[in-house]
Amino acid sequence: MEFKLIIKKINNTLNQEEEQRFQSWYQESEKHRAYFSQVKENYGQYPDGVDLKRGWEQLATVKKPALKTIGFWKYSAAAAVVLLLISIAFFNKNTSTTPAETPAVTEVTPVIIGTDKAILTLDNGEQIVLEKGNSFKAPAVSSNGETLIYKDQNASNNNKVAYNTVTIPRGGQFFITLSDGTKVWLNSDSQLRYPVNFTANAPRKVSLLYGEAYFEVSPSTAHNGAHFMVATKNQEVEVLGTQFNIKAYKEDTHIATTLVEGKVLINNGLSTNNLKPGQQATLEATTNQFSVKEVDINNEISWKNGFFSFKEKPLNEILQVLSRWYDVDFIIENKEAASVPFNGVFNKKQALENILSIIENTNEAKFKTVGKTIVLQ
Repeated sequence: MEFKLIIKKINNTLNQEEEQRFQSWYQESEKHRAYFSQVKENYGQYPDGVDLKRGWEQLATVKKPALKTIGFWKYSAAAAVVLLLISIAFFNKNTSTTPAETPAVTEVTPVIIGTDKAILTLDNGEQIVLEKGNSFKAPAVSSNGETLIYKDQNASNNNKVAYNTVTIPRGGQFFITLSDGTKVWLNSDSQLRYPVNFTANAPRKVSLLYGEAYFEVSPSTAHNGAHFMVATKNQEVEVLGTQFNIKAYKEDTHIATTLVEGKVLINNGLSTNNLKPGQQATLEATTNQFSVKEVDINNEISWKNGFFSFKEKPLNEILQVLSRWYDVDFIIENKEAASVPFNGVFNKKQALENILSIIENTNEAKFKTVGKTIVLQ
């Protein structure tokens, strides 16, 4: 049964043929009926004030032709909330129809949902905390506590280049507009170093020291042909004017570069790769070798639009994403559960407790919470 038909049934929008298919599946077994009841119950539990249509539009703000929409993801994202994580193994294992209990808590410590926050380090070493309520202003840059905006000062080749660094802690995210007009979204646990003003008639180069960033680059045609370049630990990405995502966390054994629009050239010092929109290049740290594949762009960049989007993602990788946003630590005791793949879309404004409860409702995992440490049992 296609998940989108289940959602259409809940919304009473099935046509005659779809209704027949649904009824055939629904009458087939008690397990199917119990599953439908679970989805219907969770579907109605999204936060107040969610605009379903707008939720999908926000997630799907990627220009064609790079985007290929999959029905399940369209309907999940349209809800803009947690529906129900579905284990790939869900239909293949005997599951109880009794809802799982809320994750066990032995010591209560509030888990805070991530927010817009960062630490700005100026060229002289001074550090400024950026968060809601804290404004900052200098000749070349200003912040309202939720965004950081630089202005072009028309630098010449003779000017000394000053560099700033923005560090995003666990539990944070931030948006920056660089002096050339390039827009950068930074994910949790990330760090970006860049010039306050780019040197005239030279490549515009920034360094993603670690973490994840989405770039919407000001085109080279607006800067006398100057290319934009992003350096990471093991590779360099050269662009002319484009939108792309780079994921290079410290604990990862690879760097993933996903092209949304335009052209990029990736260089690891030994070889180069040209990406097409919709492709992702993965550079393995151990071998320094590239691999390129087609990916679902929505799934890769949903984080910048306020969602977690997981498609056949092993639970241990999902927990790693959650740990950065909610600033908690996960301990994996159940290796089998950690390897189970899940699908689903979460609103990042969801409380962590809700997400863990929904994962538990698949009967594939159980959590025990001690303070800010959560054990997968």
